[in-house]
Amino acid sequence: MVRIIIIYTVICIVIQCDVISRSSDCDIEYVFNGKLGVKIADCKNRGLQSVPQDLPRDITVLDMSSNNLRSIENSSLIIYKHLQEFNVRQNQLKQLSKESFQGLHNLVVLGMSHNLLDLSYAYSADLFLPIQHLTKLDMRNNMPQPDIYDKEFNYPDYAFGVLRELTFLGTDLMPVPIFGSGFSSMKKLQKLYFQSCYLVHLSNETFQKFSSSVEELYLRNCRLNFVKTEYDALSPFPHLRVLDLFGTFMHLTRALLLLHPYRYRNMTTINLGHVSDLTIDSDDLPYALTITSDIMKNLKSICIEHLDLSQNGIVDYTHGSLFSFDYPECIKHLSLKGNRLLLAHINNHEEIDSFFRKALRLQSLDYSYNVVNFFIENSMTSDSNFKSSGGSHVILPASLEKLDISFTIVNTLRFLFIVPKNNNLTYLDISYTNTTVTMLFVELRLETFISAGTRYSFGWRKWTVFKRPT
Repeated sequence: MVRIIIIYTVICIVIQCDVISRSSDCDIEYVFNGKLGVKIADCKNRGLQSVPQDLPRDITVLDMSSNNLRSIENSSLIIYKHLQEFNVRQNQLKQLSKESFQGLHNLVVLGMSHNLLDLSYAYSADLFLPIQHLTKLDMRNNMPQPDIYDKEFNYPDYAFGVLRELTFLGTDLMPVPIFGSGFSSMKKLQKLYFQSCYLVHLSNETFQKFSSSVEELYLRNCRLNFVKTEYDALSPFPHLRVLDLFGTFMHLTRALLLLHPYRYRNMTTINLGHVSDLTIDSDDLPYALTITSDIMKNLKSICIEHLDLSQNGIVDYTHGSLFSFDYPECIKHLSLKGNRLLLAHINNHEEIDSFFRKALRLQSLDYSYNVVNFFIENSMTSDSNFKSSGGSHVILPASLEKLDISFTIVNTLRFLFIVPKNNNLTYLDISYTNTTVTMLFVELRLETFISAGTRYSFGWRKWTVFKRPT
């Protein structure tokens, strides 16, 4: 009898849990992070037009992304007072009222990206008062492309000024943005993301109202117009560790000038990929660019771990520039992908070899999609592990783990890449590469070798060489 009662009770619990888990066609999930339990209401992609009112009252995460909400009705969330994260990404939101977030005093994460919330009118002065403890606010990809590019746009700082606990802010960037004094209240702001970027002028005043606490700035794909920059535009962020300008058309030389506040500083990431483009080619700012020591004067002085200079039309460099870093030992990942690097008339490559010898932490080198011509005139001093026969060579750093030179055309005279003993090179991609450069492995440790469509000529001639003991 007792056994029957236990079985009946278990069945009832299972049935009840199933009913709860299907409230409003939403899935209820329990996730444990250590000893802390999180109850998640997954209402993604359900065709909902309003916030469900029959979910468990103690949910801490409500995900309503990819639905059809046009507004968040007054106090429609008030019954979910334990809510810590609310996601309404990719809906049709146009309107918010001062009571949209009423009662959500525990909310710390709010995601409203990919909606139709116009910064001109959607954010009232009282909107965020109930959720002043918010730490992450994402409202990117909301603003439509403007018709006029020289008009100033005032951001509603009266609404955002109450968010003093914010550490992450994601928003769109208008052509000539004006950020008011309310943004200076965000003393804990660390990550600043801009998307749907229509910027045309990055002035010394643009970021003046933001806190100096910002450590990461993402300003990507501002490419509708040439972005004019001023010398001190990034000075308000003296503690910046991540700068990502990928795809923002301002020209590489102008982007490198912006780095002067960070001379002799430590930075984690500088991404200046595709900041030059044929569409902004001019006599003053040519797309086919030769890197000089003056162009590199700011970048070379920074201790940088991840550096991306890809797709910038680099065709050549002068002595003491592209591979002359003050702190090469800091670099872990370097990308020169998609340039047209013509290393012309360089005597014996001592600069490249010196860089590789000092880049003790280099883990990946992306040199794919380049057209490279070496004109070798003198030979280098031989390494203790390699006896030179008159040809020039470069010794790759032992720390290098990934080398990608796919889709690269290299025409050389007697040139050799040496992978030294006790190396860490486990990934090599030479796909669709046309070159006569030889690569010599003193000790072979490759785990991944990709050579689709290539006519590359290695020191070995057959794949069976990979299987030979070293």
